[in-house]
Amino acid sequence: MYFGAMDRKNFINTVGGVLAGAVLPFSPAVARQGGDGIAYKKPSYLKPGDTIGITSPAGAITVEEMQPALAVLRGWGFQLKIGAAIGKKDFTRGGTDEERRADLQDMLDDPNV
Repeated sequence: MYFGAMDRKNFINTVGGVLAGAVLPFSPAVARQGGDGIAYKKPSYLKPGDTIGITSPAGAITVEEMQPALAVLRGWGFQLKIGAAIGKKDFTRGGTDEERRADLQDMLDDPNV
């Protein structure tokens, strides 16, 4: 896909639509069709009390390194679920392939996240 001189907002909207169409389940009641013809489900906005799952399926990071960001999210009223792979390290990655895969899948499967 070539984006040429597309501005940042259009790039993000286009890529977001493509990714959302590939990841989110289709529901006609809340579906929106992007400019590329792909339909995707638009999740509701986050609100205080919602749970945000935090994982790092790529690079390694510790909970200590994340504390400033976690404090901001908690200050905004969000509950946080820290993934099991956070704090693990396998070379430069946040745990083994299986640990990172399982952590991400756990976040995707959790209806509270």
